[in-house]
Amino acid sequence: MSHYANYVKELKDSTVVEDEYGFYQYKLCPQHLFIEELYVDSRYRGFREAKRYIREMAKIAKDNDYTYLMGAIAITNKNPLKLLSLYLRNNCKLHSTDRNYIYLTINIEDAEALEA
Repeated sequence: MSHYANYVKELKDSTVVEDEYGFYQYKLCPQHLFIEELYVDSRYRGFREAKRYIREMAKIAKDNDYTYLMGAIAITNKNPLKLLSLYLRNNCKLHSTDRNYIYLTINIEDAEALEA
């Protein structure tokens, strides 16, 4: 585990999973797994690594008896509409919004079924 992953665990009680393609960071909340960060190195985008990460988090959520994952898109993101469109095409549902974020959910079955 990297120093950054240890730092996040200590500071936020979140888990970071890293590999050669990128990383994801999640937190187990009372009713769902919350995806805090997901990053795929630009060299590997388009190779379905993000979907693999989501499937891995779905397994973790399922093992904790959750029914869905939740994540957010920051409206300050470089291209939030592109991300929103991508997530909606992959069976994510709009959950809510606030001043800075668009929150989405995906149920475990849909997350597990994301194509490899």
